[in-house]
Amino acid sequence: MSSESAFHPVLVYIPDHRGLYLASEVLRSGGFDVRSVGNITELELALELLACCVVVTVTSKIGEVRGLANIPVVNIQAFVLPNHDASAGEQSALFDRQAFLERVRDNNKYPSGASRYGAPFVN
Repeated sequence: MSSESAFHPVLVYIPDHRGLYLASEVLRSGGFDVRSVGNITELELALELLACCVVVTVTSKIGEVRGLANIPVVNIQAFVLPNHDASAGEQSALFDRQAFLERVRDNNKYPSGASRYGAPFVN
């Protein structure tokens, strides 16, 4: 039984189809159960129906997520690092996969006594 099996699904909200696919595949390869949405309507529905407690998105969509739910947001763009090759005079980017997966893992749990909307559970 992997350590991720105890976690809730990770919701990926990236409007760019290629980015959505790549982020989802990285998370799946890290052992996460992933749900993907590409627009605000799908995001609203997923937040209502899924027991997710972390959303992976891009910088420009963080406000939309925070406007709908009080759950942690992981900005995947924060893990894309510039890589300048001085000998070739080229600039590329490196993705810090390990740090990204660790951040998602650290945020993928409900705080004690709280729901994904930040209100206490009522028994």
